[in-house]
Amino acid sequence: MIKQSEVDQWLADFLKRLRKRFGERLIFVGLHGSWARGEAGTTSDIDTIVVLDLIDSQDLIVFRDIIDAMPDAKRLASGGFFSISEIQLWPRSELMQFFYGCKTLHGTLTSIEKPRSIDFKEDIRIKASSNLFQARHYLLYPHNRSKVVHKLYYPFKACFYALQSWILLRDGKYIARKDELLDFLSTPEDREVIQVARDWKQLKQEFEKRPEYYIELLERWSRNMLLRLQAYESNRDAKT
Repeated sequence: MIKQSEVDQWLADFLKRLRKRFGERLIFVGLHGSWARGEAGTTSDIDTIVVLDLIDSQDLIVFRDIIDAMPDAKRLASGGFFSISEIQLWPRSELMQFFYGCKTLHGTLTSIEKPRSIDFKEDIRIKASSNLFQARHYLLYPHNRSKVVHKLYYPFKACFYALQSWILLRDGKYIARKDELLDFLSTPEDREVIQVARDWKQLKQEFEKRPEYYIELLERWSRNMLLRLQAYESNRDAKT
């Protein structure tokens, strides 16, 4: 596994190359994902967000050249490359990882409106509904569940992100790490989906033994999360 000091050096080199090639056009560079959260594992890549004033086709070529020149780029390099106007047009519910859990390496995003409670709710709604569709599809239609259960890594990871938004909505706190988030969760299903996302690699044999259990867990959590969000909104409406 790559060490934190090696990641820091990789990022310093990356930032130096970006500044040299883009100069004052470089508005923001951030680190997000598992290295920013302190959850990196043996196969974790380095997720960065790079924002320019604007982007044209030549900029894509330049950026690709920068990535190709980075050490072990095929294994380590990942992330996003956007213009500030593109980010401004995104739904704020899609910007959660820009503002929460992102370590700033260069610049600021002060021109972008920070997500609010309405955006936290939308983030939860989108992730839970997408998970619900996928889990029910696997449960109700003919599938080899021992195989399709292994496709649920990102849906379970989405549960983690949705529950981060839920705690932001409910308590006004951003909790970066899965282990820390467990302390804020009392619902057994909430805790279990976080544990599945955290321990995914260690659960491979469990998935093959009980694939339907994990698909049903995802379906049940997603269904109940939507109902919980609906109840939260109804209670808020009643108070106002």
